Amino acid sequence: MSAAAPGEVVLEGASRAFVVRADPARTLKELFIGRRGSEASGPPPIHALRDVTLRVGRGEALGIMGRNGAGKTSTLRVLTGIVPLDSGSAECGGRIVSLLEVGAGFGRDFSGRENIHLNGALHGLNRAEVEEKVERIVAFSELGDFIDVPVRTYSSGMFVRLGFAIAAHLDADVMLIDEVLAVGDEAFQRKCLARIEELMAGGMTLVLVSHDAGTIENVCARVVVLDEGRVAFDGPTADALAHYRRLLDDHEGSTVRG
Repeated sequence: MSAAAPGEVVLEGASRAFVVRADPARTLKELFIGRRGSEASGPPPIHALRDVTLRVGRGEALGIMGRNGAGKTSTLRVLTGIVPLDSGSAECGGRIVSLLEVGAGFGRDFSGRENIHLNGALHGLNRAEVEEKVERIVAFSELGDFIDVPVRTYSSGMFVRLGFAIAAHLDADVMLIDEVLAVGDEAFQRKCLARIEELMAGGMTLVLVSHDAGTIENVCARVVVLDEGRVAFDGPTADALAHYRRLLDDHEGSTVRG
């Protein structure tokens, strides 16, 4: 039975570690015996998430902040199912749309219009449902004639325009965004934020990863600060930003002292 109702985001004891090691050339002996003598002395795993537990309610906007490597992107990736957990659970209720990387999820040889149909189909919409949305998506993207050009010719800003325009018209229960809006120009960012507010008024849930305190303040009433894969703070945005700044100051101080 699902732990997350439509629009809910649930993480329970979520943990994930990655092993990052060099791949040195193998000796002839190692090739024959099928093992490496250096494996036992390899680097320790990197813990992207350590027992993370949080719940986001329907219609809520949660900001996630933290230093590089704190676990922000890993959190979104486990919620989308891109990365499996070592232990615990991660679930979003209902239809999920995500903007995690510029250009991700696009067929590079397809036009922008063809990619609208592709993304709609991937999210479970039939052809008639996609057709009903196409012109609104095209208008929102402001790509003009480029909508019928292969997306391999697009700039990063154009990818963001099309990616957000599609995501914002797929009737999502949960939207996950990782920094990509920072690539667009300021006017388009404002347009995206206004659309997010409109969608949230209709009950959509947002999880937004950003280093931009201004964006977080404008959109999110609650912020989680991650540090080394753990929840270091979970609460009101103003208090969370103060905690995040202290965390940065402490880190910079320890770096200087070191």
